[in-house]
Amino acid sequence: MPPKNKPVKKPPQNIIAFKNGDKPTEELWNAHRARDIGNFPNPSRILLLGPPNVGKSTLVKNLIIHQRPRFDEVFVIHLDAGVSRDYDDLEPTAMLDDVPPLAFWSDLPDTKSDDEKGSGSGRRIKRCVVVDDLEMTHAHKERAKNLGILFRYASSHKNMTVYMCHQSAMNVPLLIRIMSNVWVIWRPRGRNELTLIENRVGLPADELATIFDAVAPDARDSICVDMTLNTPAPLRLNIFKPIVWVEDSTDDAN
Repeated sequence: MPPKNKPVKKPPQNIIAFKNGDKPTEELWNAHRARDIGNFPNPSRILLLGPPNVGKSTLVKNLIIHQRPRFDEVFVIHLDAGVSRDYDDLEPTAMLDDVPPLAFWSDLPDTKSDDEKGSGSGRRIKRCVVVDDLEMTHAHKERAKNLGILFRYASSHKNMTVYMCHQSAMNVPLLIRIMSNVWVIWRPRGRNELTLIENRVGLPADELATIFDAVAPDARDSICVDMTLNTPAPLRLNIFKPIVWVEDSTDDAN
């Protein structure tokens, strides 16, 4: 406490930013990054939703190779991790057959040296995690818990972008839908699923169906809703084509 009668400097009358020692400096959208709108800032939580064989894993690979600076490590979580060769071309750091607990991510080193001899203060390691079509029923409580930790805590605190591929938004846990800041959607088969997605991403009722009809007629076409801060393209066709959309219109994508 300051001595009595000594004037006390009052803090400024506005919110002061305090650095979180656990979180790395986040990448942000700026003019340089916006030259490639497939280069989402790290860490992001990207949910890819669509029926089988529409190209979800192919799109994940494309997003990974567009990432700058590149990821240092790639983890793939796949139920058939010991057999599947689907992600071999990414040369993953590890193939996991289930979502590990927080201790797994906490035990990974935070920094690496850019010096070949391993000296120097090092830089924060940049990672991504691909979660591919895991079964998400009520029987998998531990999996849902660990997945929630990955999205809610490990992504932001351990400098990791998470890509999650699933066939239906209806079966994705609520916490994951809340935490995802990029949604890539292929036309679902049920209108109630469109309604669920619209509610979560902030689009008016029936807007997604109208957008699909207007600009995404092919079964492999996807609509991206990008909710990252200062995004140059909040609405996109197949990631790379911004959609300029006026409500109640049928304007084409630019």
